[in-house]
Parts: sequence; structure tokens; C-alpha cells
Amino acid sequence: MSYRTSVPPSPHGDGQSRRRRVPAARNVARMRDVRAPRPATFSRAAWLVDVLVERVVNGTYAQGQRIREAELQEEFGFSNGPIREALQQLVARGLATRAPWQGVRVVEHTREDVVALFELRGALLERAAELAASRVDDDDRRSAEVLRATLRRKFAASRAGHQPPVTGDTTEWVLAVARNRYISEIWHQTMLKSRIFVYDAMKRTAGARTEPLIGRLVDAILAGDSDSARLAARAFTRQVLVDIGLG
Repeated sequence: MSYRTSVPPSPHGDGQSRRRRVPAARNVARMRDVRAPRPATFSRAAWLVDVLVERVVNGTYAQGQRIREAELQEEFGFSNGPIREALQQLVARGLATRAPWQGVRVVEHTREDVVALFELRGALLERAAELAASRVDDDDRRSAEVLRATLRRKFAASRAGHQPPVTGDTTEWVLAVARNRYISEIWHQTMLKSRIFVYDAMKRTAGARTEPLIGRLVDAILAGDSDSARLAARAFTRQVLVDIGLG
């Protein structure tokens, strides 16, 4: 590092000066760069778990199917570390199980499991819809227009035979408008696996029955009608079960 010197008067009056080394300007800038936060680095495990979640939700991996580390290594070229971390995250999110000598397998659901899961989903969504209708503001109304446009594109693609989206656009909007972090936390901790069945319903019907119900839900929230929002959320939940043959 190069330095320039400044020579203040000596406090001792002995005609001598003490030298203080001061970094040159270009080196100060360089040190600031070192101290600045580094940009986030790419995480193979985080990327891979998103891929695995989508495959479980869209049925690429069937219920009970084993997900083998060696096959993922061959497909993606990753080392064991990120693959094992991604598989552990899949287990933590409730989409897979790990058992001795059996490895990681996609979680299996009985009919009773699915019904119980959607009882919880319905209760959370109904309460969130009520709160959203009581708290909706102008920013939420603007974001609703973005939501509507997104859903129109996705339902149109589904009707055209394209793979339906593995997203929770509507529920994420409802939760955001409800502004209750505890409902959001419980939802995100427990409801990811419910997307498996919402996706299945979309594949079977291309949203023919659920699309109008989502429209009713959004309209009721925007109108500030808590009762209608709750009923629309209930109807949407029930329709998904009907579409997959459990209603």
C-alpha cells in the first residue's frame, strides 16, 4: 500500500516533528470496497431445492418415489454437499421423508391426510380473506390488477394445454393484504404440500371451476366485504377437493 505523509508541528517544541502515515486516496477507496457487503453468491442447494419442490408439486416425482442422490449428481453435476442439503430441505418442508436404508422418498398422503390438510388450509384462507377485506387499501387494489393479469395469462396457458403454474399467486396476495404475520407463518410452514393437490386440480380442469371462484374472492376483498370473502375462500377450497375427487 502506498502512503503519503503529513507532518504536524511537534508538540514537544524540540524542532522535531512526528510523522503520521495516511493512506493515499486510491487505497482508501480500495479499503472501502473491501469493507462493502459482498453480493449474494449463487447457492446450488437453494437452487436445487426449488427444482425438487416443483417436481414434487407437479407430479414429476410420484408419491412414494425415491429421489436418489446419484441420479441428481449425474443430472446436475453437483457434489454430494449441496444435493444432500437440498434433500434435507425437501424433508424439512414436508414434501419428502427420510428413513434408514430407504433414502429420501416423496411423501405419501392418504385420503384422510388430504382432507385434514384442506380443513386447515380452508380455515387459514377464510380468516385471511376476512382480514384482507377489512384492511384492503389503494396499494392492494393496484396489486390486485397485477394479480388478475397474471392469472389470466396462466389460466389461458393451462387451457391451451401448457403445464399449469406451480405458484400460489392468489393465496400470497390474500396473505399480503391480510397483514397477519402469524397466519402467514403457519401457512408457509404447512401449506406447501397442499399445492400438490391444487396443481392436480388445475391439470384436471384447467381451472374451469376455480378461476371464477378466485375472481369472486378477489372482488369481495376489494369491496371490503368480509362475509363474502370468507364464503368465496371456502368455496374455492371445497372446489379443489371436488376437482381431485375428494369433495
